[in-house]
Amino acid sequence: MKFPIRHIIFEVTHNCNLSCKYCYNHWRRSGSQSLQTTVRETDKTLSNLLKTIDFEHITFTGGEPFLAGGLLELVLKCRMNAKGVTIITNGTVADYKEFKFLIDMGVSLFELPLHSDSMDIHDHMTGHPGSFEKVVESIKMLSELGANICVATVLTKLNIDRFRHTLAFAQQLGIKRLMIARFNIGGRGIENVETLLPSLTDLRGAFCIANEFSQTNGMRISANVCVPLCIIDPGDLPHIPISTCASDAKKRPITLDFSGNFRICNHSPHILGNIHCDSLIDMFDSPYVKSWEVDCPDYCSGCSQWHACRGGCRAASEQTGRTLHAVDPIVEILSPGY
Repeated sequence: MKFPIRHIIFEVTHNCNLSCKYCYNHWRRSGSQSLQTTVRETDKTLSNLLKTIDFEHITFTGGEPFLAGGLLELVLKCRMNAKGVTIITNGTVADYKEFKFLIDMGVSLFELPLHSDSMDIHDHMTGHPGSFEKVVESIKMLSELGANICVATVLTKLNIDRFRHTLAFAQQLGIKRLMIARFNIGGRGIENVETLLPSLTDLRGAFCIANEFSQTNGMRISANVCVPLCIIDPGDLPHIPISTCASDAKKRPITLDFSGNFRICNHSPHILGNIHCDSLIDMFDSPYVKSWEVDCPDYCSGCSQWHACRGGCRAASEQTGRTLHAVDPIVEILSPGY
């Protein structure tokens, strides 16, 4: 019997042509090393995934997935096995022909970044001049092809002042779905916290702008990076769903890389085991996974919202060298009650 996990995030490459200042990928941390893969290795991992796990949907990401060899073939294999497919791309690599092929195969969602209505701000955040022009071109191509598109805006000190203008610009591009991601400390972003982390007032203000814009303009806006409830209170924002860390490990953003390594979350650097040699039952019944349920940071002890919040993103605590006993590092920085 196959192991049930509804949704899998598949990192098909560590390669990326951008140098985003906010990048959370754990291999972008200082001292970490990106790994290289082959088409054969990645295909073997996907084949093993299809044989051993009963999943409904897969998200191809990276790095930049269009820099991975054989991406179209990997997607085709999933579609031939009746799996739903999402692709997260920075929008600067694929061309019209590749997009059309993927849409014809039935890719259900494309997620691309749009950090500002300003070319200079977007390009500064990605570290790549010309990335704004290319991602806007990709959005227009995908729209012309009838694709389902979601744009993601990472809220940082660099772009938060223009967030209302960014929403309006996205609407002008025909975007009907937008994800706001508060800057989550990790990867390359660890070195850029002072430059990127907005103030608590500005962050709460941006969430209020998103809530108002969704209500008045009909755009579907969500916050898919979990936020500590002492930082952002969802009760104040009825028009934008806000994610929290699920209590059930199998409902978290379970991530598989091209080598077969499983992680409980795409933000976490901790490897549960490897699909090629380890038991999935043992992975998800491990003391580490159970610790996500029982380890409560001292700061959160006695909080009535612990079971809903779980300390925010404790994978960010892992990335900054601490354990699951530590609360999300943005609480330490931003919370007036810390």
